[in-house]
Amino acid sequence: MSSPIIKSLSVKAANIPLRKTIISKIRSFDNWAIITTEITCSDGTIGKGYIGPYLADYIPAIASTMKQLFKQFVGRQIAPYQFYNEVMKSTSLMGRSGIAIYALAALDIAFWDASAKIAKQPLCVHLGGSIAPVKAYNSCGLWLNPADTLYDEALELIENGNFNTLKIRLGREKLSDDIKAIENVKKALGNENLLLCDFNQGLSLPDAIHFLNALDNQGLYWFEEPIDYYNYDGYKELRQRMKTPIILGENFHGPDDAFRAMDQKICDFIMPDLMRISGISGWMQTASIASAYRIKMSSHLFPEVSSQLMRVTPTADLCEWTDWAEPLLKEPYAIQDGHIIIPDVPGTGIDFNEDVLEKYKINL
Repeated sequence: MSSPIIKSLSVKAANIPLRKTIISKIRSFDNWAIITTEITCSDGTIGKGYIGPYLADYIPAIASTMKQLFKQFVGRQIAPYQFYNEVMKSTSLMGRSGIAIYALAALDIAFWDASAKIAKQPLCVHLGGSIAPVKAYNSCGLWLNPADTLYDEALELIENGNFNTLKIRLGREKLSDDIKAIENVKKALGNENLLLCDFNQGLSLPDAIHFLNALDNQGLYWFEEPIDYYNYDGYKELRQRMKTPIILGENFHGPDDAFRAMDQKICDFIMPDLMRISGISGWMQTASIASAYRIKMSSHLFPEVSSQLMRVTPTADLCEWTDWAEPLLKEPYAIQDGHIIIPDVPGTGIDFNEDVLEKYKINL
């Protein structure tokens, strides 16, 4: 049976205000810059998706690259994985990272949404899985705010969805302040529940060795990105020194980076970012690599699509939940007892609030 033909592309962008300011070691953010993608097919199916490239000034360049890549798909039957491989094979002149990967991811997500809608299946079912609640952690707070404010904030995060797993950001100037922050959050969370931590690449290797050694007995589930993501030798050294698992991966640009990290044994867990891993197709390749290496795989951002992908990830661990995109979405995914509830609708179920897109519009 022939598939519908791809007809047109619509790309919009907006700088969405965050409910809580992000205060991390790398920088602070009050807004999240996003790009929305809609691909229309000959049967009227519209595939939808969004990515969040953070830096609003670079969004027009990404959108322009998306439009250029899309030209090779107009008039063809929809075939997401084939399209993905064609683009990846043609990136030798642009490189297999950065803007080219983000543009491909945005198209890939929308192509797969359309493909699942045409099949009248939720994305996870279309990919060979099934619908079920997905274990998540609340990542909507616990930034580098004063330690004495984090007990109340942790209680708020727990209550918002009955979560029993949270993530705290570390890397304050004084180690004692980080320890106090951990103590306050654990007082709210309880020692029997999971507390993750993220350093947002904020430490030098010598400082990381000092800080992580001092925090290695705090019962944290993982140390996330303590040093620059590209310092593979540094991660290898940290992994040899620490008993707490090391995780990275949100800055993997495509499955190539993920393979190198696992092959060189620089981390215990990985957590790809849907945009940077090059979309749903890139995620599926990475999940296969993680399965071969027996490495647990969590997610970074984009909880709507990421939760569906966790249902077809053999070594799936924890899905990161944030509310950053909720103002943009007509029907955000529900949270129940610390799990993301995947809706039983064709595709991803993503639809956009056009009023919000217009109010916070970025001109392309």
